[in-house]
Amino acid sequence: MAIISKSWSEQEQVAGVSGGYITLSGTTEQFSSDIDLETNGYDGAHVVVEVNFDVTPTDYVDISLYASLDGTNYDDTSMWGQRIDKLTSPNQISFIIRDLAHARIGMKQTGNTNSHDVRIYVQKWKYVVA
Repeated sequence: MAIISKSWSEQEQVAGVSGGYITLSGTTEQFSSDIDLETNGYDGAHVVVEVNFDVTPTDYVDISLYASLDGTNYDDTSMWGQRIDKLTSPNQISFIIRDLAHARIGMKQTGNTNSHDVRIYVQKWKYVVA
């Protein structure tokens, strides 16, 4: 009888400009690097987005998930989005992406007052049969 289990990759940080953070300023959306599930045949990934808000934040952070077939041309419309609450800092949210070839995370503030820092971690998996 075959047993199907998940084989997990090492956790990796996919977004990083300065010290592993993307610093948001203004309301312009910034993007993570590519989350590549295609190259090594991964079925999905556990994604963690962590936001370190300013000391007295006035702006929330909105995150969005964009898919791609090739890791270059991403969808114009996000397939998922979530607002991160400014009342908890740091504030972290986890979600699962599955059955995509490539994806990236869009991040933007809801106003021009703050400069929040965002980190993104990914741990991919593939199913194996033993």
